Amino acid sequence: MVFSDLAFIFFLLPVFIIIDFLLRRHCSARNLVLIAISLIFYSYDGSGSLIILIAYGILNYLYSMLLSRSSQQDTNTKRKLILALGIAGNLAGLCYYKYAFWLISLLPWNVHLGSAPNLPLGISFFTFHAISYLVDLYSGRIASRPTVLQFLTYFFMFPHLVAGPIVRFEHVAQELRTRTYSSAQFSYGMWRFILGINKKVLIANSVAPIADFTFKLNLDALSSSDLILGALAYTLQIYFDFSAYSDMAIGLAAMAGFKFHENFNAPYQADSIRNLWQRWHISLSTWLKNYVYIPLGGSRVKTGKIYRNLLIVFVLCGLWHGANATFLIWGLYHGAFLILERTAFGSFLAKWPSLLKRTYVFIVVLFGWIFFRAESLDQAVAYICAMLNFSRDGHFFDLTIGLYNYAALIIGLLIALYTPQAFKAIPSQDGRIAQSSYALNAVLLFLSIAVLYLGSRNPFIYFNF
Repeated sequence: MVFSDLAFIFFLLPVFIIIDFLLRRHCSARNLVLIAISLIFYSYDGSGSLIILIAYGILNYLYSMLLSRSSQQDTNTKRKLILALGIAGNLAGLCYYKYAFWLISLLPWNVHLGSAPNLPLGISFFTFHAISYLVDLYSGRIASRPTVLQFLTYFFMFPHLVAGPIVRFEHVAQELRTRTYSSAQFSYGMWRFILGINKKVLIANSVAPIADFTFKLNLDALSSSDLILGALAYTLQIYFDFSAYSDMAIGLAAMAGFKFHENFNAPYQADSIRNLWQRWHISLSTWLKNYVYIPLGGSRVKTGKIYRNLLIVFVLCGLWHGANATFLIWGLYHGAFLILERTAFGSFLAKWPSLLKRTYVFIVVLFGWIFFRAESLDQAVAYICAMLNFSRDGHFFDLTIGLYNYAALIIGLLIALYTPQAFKAIPSQDGRIAQSSYALNAVLLFLSIAVLYLGSRNPFIYFNF
């Protein structure tokens, strides 16, 4: 199930809201209901991954019990061993389901592989949740081990379960124990959820056919301008698709009494690639910084090792998105620009006018998304070469693409680059919403629901990761 499913909007969400409101003075009961609704939400598509999710939750709570007990009576070496086993156990499952088939296929020997195992929905996200929880418990960032109900509520809660954002336990620990009901926070959460629905349905879903058509059609049939249009469409699609999901997740969490941190902050308005990664998928970049980059030495080491650390982080960032060489290259590509901006080029870039810096970032990002979207490196390279061949002729035509799709492309570009006040994602810690923004998005919601009712294309890109 996805947040923009009509079954979720008109059935599961209202049921949850009503029960949660009736139990608003009973935090433990609210946690229990949240777990039940989350498991229903996760198992709705019938993929059979529910048992894997539950096993992850139980095993990680057992690991946390061992860590908590060892802190009182065992040596630091034994605690490190328990932590290492916990991390290895989580990564083993992720590697088996996501990477083993791909890695074996790269071997030079002729191995009969059969079919790859079905990838459990959201396994990358709940694996990272588990690892951050164990590391924070080991390091003392989590003051005391939660009850099993509190931990499973954190681990299973549907707002962040299948596509993030990645939420650290310490950020929601207080609410898990004693959250209360706030009409202002609920109203904020409803607005944020509606904003996400509109971004997803009216922009991301509407530009998707342009991107799909250009990336799936024979390149010989398309001109350079067609290919630029397709790359631009995907650049907007992935941003509005994922940021919309984050908006909905933050809104749903607020309705349930939690304050999630922001996951996007107008990334296409960044003035450097470094600044981009402070704005794009913030929960992932923060996770990689805290649990990989800093432990490797971060920026406190010699220049050469800083470059090494950046490349390691962005290799992992690329592979986190999928088992394909295209994701690996996409990660290395961003890592290379981050290294470049630490050289004299960074000082040179800082002197550029703001508009020129933002144009540089947008162009770099657009070319990167071609690798991300392509099925193979050959397709990505061929797409870029054809796109840069401005003498090409083509005949871009498809009956499924109309004026509505192009209008969504233009509006999406304006919102991504300039973000009118009505579409700014106000942080949940602020919670102040202009009535005009609420009214406009409420009106647009009727259009979004109508589009969904008519059977609009509706998957979320990040469900694949």
